[in-house]
Amino acid sequence: MIRIALVACFSVLLCSCSTIINKTTQEISIKSEPGNAKLSIDGKKFGTTPQVVNIDRGMNHLVKLELAGYEPYEIQITTEMSSWVWLNVFNGFIPGFAIDYLSGSMYCLFPTDIAVALTPLPVPVVEPPKKR
Repeated sequence: MIRIALVACFSVLLCSCSTIINKTTQEISIKSEPGNAKLSIDGKKFGTTPQVVNIDRGMNHLVKLELAGYEPYEIQITTEMSSWVWLNVFNGFIPGFAIDYLSGSMYCLFPTDIAVALTPLPVPVVEPPKKR
């Protein structure tokens, strides 16, 4: 009877392992040199750099940095399957995997730290007027 109770407890505890351990969002650190670049993720404004943002794990994200006098910078944050999702095998795999998939917690986002040196815009060369 005790063994059955232990198995039942472990099945409940290990159900949707990634959702319990990873949660559905992840923190990403974003820095730029020089600082105070406007930060947007998937078209939504998030303030200026440096900043740690908390974004959903379930999808890829497009990060854009903009600063006057510098070229805009874009980087893709991509998803990779978390190793925690494989612990769902202990509970029959299907229930925990389904919960992890639907919540997006079965993924980890990469890169987790973004540090960018922004490139200055080229200075236009103005030629003096030609003498006639």
